[in-house]
Parts: sequence; C-alpha cells; structure tokens
Amino acid sequence: MICSILAATPFGGIGNRGTLPWPKQPEDLRWFRQHTLGHVVVMGRKTWDDPLMPKPLADRVNCVASSKPLKSFYARRLNGDILEEVSALEKDFPNKNIFIIGGKSIYESTEKLVQRVYLTRIKGNYFADTRIDLDRYLACFRIKTVRPGQECTYEIWDRVLF
Repeated sequence: MICSILAATPFGGIGNRGTLPWPKQPEDLRWFRQHTLGHVVVMGRKTWDDPLMPKPLADRVNCVASSKPLKSFYARRLNGDILEEVSALEKDFPNKNIFIIGGKSIYESTEKLVQRVYLTRIKGNYFADTRIDLDRYLACFRIKTVRPGQECTYEIWDRVLF
C-alpha cells in the first residue's frame, strides 16, 4: 500500500528553513516510527538533507528522489518519473508499505497514488515557510480514525475516490 505520513500545523505548515517548524515532538516521532519501521520511506532530497533527520532512517528502506547523485550508500536514489518510480517500489517490495514522508513537492507529485494518509495535527502555531493545503490534499479521503495525544492529534485517512 502506498501511504503518506506527515505532520502539519493548523494552517498546513510542514516546514521552515529546511526542517520542521516546531520543536522536537517525541510523541509524534514514536507515531512516525511505529508506522514506518520495516517499510519503505520515500523523500525528496531536501528532506534527506534536513540536518535534524537521521541518515538513513534505521530499519527502513530509504529512497530519495533526486536528479543529482547522492553522497550515501544507505539510500536508493529515485531519478525519473516519480509516479513510475514509486509504483515500481510497490512491486519491488510487495510485503512492505511505501511511505511518502516529504517534502511538499513529493507529497503533491505522488498524491494520486496514495491510498492512506497518516496525519499528525500539531497543536499550536509555528511559523512555516512551506505549507500544504490539507483540505485539497484530503479531498478524496475519508477519515478512518482520530486519536488525541498530548501535543498532537493523530488521524488516519483512507482514499474513497480515485
């Protein structure tokens, strides 16, 4: 299954100056790890280059969409049509979920392939220079579960329209 997993502020903020806009959220990091561990994660080069992100994400197949060569042997480079590349990953790893983990252009480029969205709604307002229109992004999905947390709310959305 192809999924996206993201965290956003109430106004759709997902990034600021190449990293997350909010301070470290251990609760959200556990949620992210719980769902992606043992699976495939797909990210853009800017997400890979985030200085706060561990490289590679342990116990996951790391894939980076980039037109430039990667300076790492720990990630598989996706260098072509992102829709074809992600679809191929689903065939290459039939027993794993494929998680789109960011950034904005990767979320938007792959949205028509995504069957499930794992959304963390971060409480509070943080300045973000990168936003995603969550209403538009979730327009073809129906909410499946909502779980309140201390710092965040966790939602799972399933696609209903293709």
